[in-house]
Amino acid sequence: MKKILFAALALILAASCTKDNKCVINGTITEADGQAVYLQYQIGDSTVMDSTVVADGKFTFTCELDVPYRSAALIIGDINDNYGQNSTYCQVALEPGTVTVVAEGGKLTDATITGGKTQTEMNELNVQLKPFNDKFKEFNEKYYALTTEEARDSMNALMEPIRKEYEEVTTKFMKTQTGSFLAPSYLRMKMGNMSYEDIKAVYDAFADNVKLYGDGIDDVKKELVALENVQPGKDAPDFTAKDINGNDFTLSSLKGKAVIIDFWASWCKPCRASNPHMLELYKKYHDKGLEMVYVSDDDTAPDKWREAVQKDGLTAEGFHHVLRGLKWDRSKGMAGIDHTNDISDKYAIHFLPTKYLINREGKMVCKIAEGEDAKLDEQLEALLK
Repeated sequence: MKKILFAALALILAASCTKDNKCVINGTITEADGQAVYLQYQIGDSTVMDSTVVADGKFTFTCELDVPYRSAALIIGDINDNYGQNSTYCQVALEPGTVTVVAEGGKLTDATITGGKTQTEMNELNVQLKPFNDKFKEFNEKYYALTTEEARDSMNALMEPIRKEYEEVTTKFMKTQTGSFLAPSYLRMKMGNMSYEDIKAVYDAFADNVKLYGDGIDDVKKELVALENVQPGKDAPDFTAKDINGNDFTLSSLKGKAVIIDFWASWCKPCRASNPHMLELYKKYHDKGLEMVYVSDDDTAPDKWREAVQKDGLTAEGFHHVLRGLKWDRSKGMAGIDHTNDISDKYAIHFLPTKYLINREGKMVCKIAEGEDAKLDEQLEALLK
């Protein structure tokens, strides 16, 4: 019944937003005549791109919205410039009505934007976050100019209080502005460091239309599903992939064994540093039924993956090596990322190394983050005593 009511609500909301669903962007920009301006936004996994040319310091876009809100970017300059060296952009909130953009000097970076409710919220939040963003920009310039790891560590320590204050501001917005379409974007950014229960509590507090149309809400929903599936007592999410020898490997084929599934990469120093301990556990418990499944984030560098496996000695018969299955056509930018067969997504992996312990029945036991070797040892001993 809840699903039926929710679906009905979605139809009502969608219908209400189509009564007056036109969004017009009126732009004024100096020193840009003849230059192309691009409007870009996402619909599902597809990128929508529109363009126009600045004439007499003016440009206009008209959008027919199928939802009450979409986040979009206005870009002037090289549309394929991922680092912003040959382009500038600003974020706009597409809502029914008129958005006014005023910019100078042929750049959109510091444009003044007025529009609907969400644009107003965005503007107010940007004012709060500007001091932090200015400091982060200055920090990045200095950080990457440093040449020693010690100097970078010192600068990181200096920035930690500023990061903490930024987190406090954005967390407050996320938890209090539950009717804002912007709130889920901050949950999406933070959820890698949050528990399933904490993510769900924030999500449940969102207004119904925010749960339907909020920034990043689909990613939040996927995360909740993935995390729910790896809670203790759940069946371990199954997968089949080509192993390091080109043979099919299926996780569920190890049912009857205890399994440590280790998400790692050849380039990850903490991952490599944990491998000697994993070898110790393997030698201690393999005869009692322990198998090791290594899922590597080396899809773009399989040779380095194979080299790391050999160098770290992860080659005994009880080790099973697969790649995570992420595909990326870099010529298409972020739109070229394909998560269809991504094992890491199934396990809600955000950081490396991350390990999970699975019992003989194929049930999830616990998650092991970096630095939690003692927890793994204790759980494994209890499982295989």
